[in-house]
Amino acid sequence: MRKTEKLFMVLMAISLLVSASSCVAEKRANKGGEEELKERMEITNKKRVTSKEVERFEEKLQSYFFEIVETEAISGAIKSLPPGDAMTAVVTASLSKKPVEQIIELKKAGKTWTEITGSMGIDMKDVVKEVKEFQKMSGCA
Repeated sequence: MRKTEKLFMVLMAISLLVSASSCVAEKRANKGGEEELKERMEITNKKRVTSKEVERFEEKLQSYFFEIVETEAISGAIKSLPPGDAMTAVVTASLSKKPVEQIIELKKAGKTWTEITGSMGIDMKDVVKEVKEFQKMSGCA
């Protein structure tokens, strides 16, 4: 092999490594975003199928957020949205200090959680972090 061919091969190898590492970095950056939130919400929804399970879940939300979000607002979220979305609405309300009803309206209007949290002035990573903490502390994971 000539020197130029070797140099070309080395440059191609470096290019592939840089490309692969940027893909890994991008996946890490998305952790804590809407994709991770969706995974967490799916876990919550799968475990809350019967009305009794939803009722227990509502009680856990109310006890965890009792000083931050009114119990009636939490009940309204549970009645209006699937459990995972209701949990996210309550978390978003607690972080943004906005009414749960306002968040429910935005969700029902078809807004994504990224759009909703952005309009509330909070970071999606903070929502995911609080959802994880709630699931861990309440045993709802």
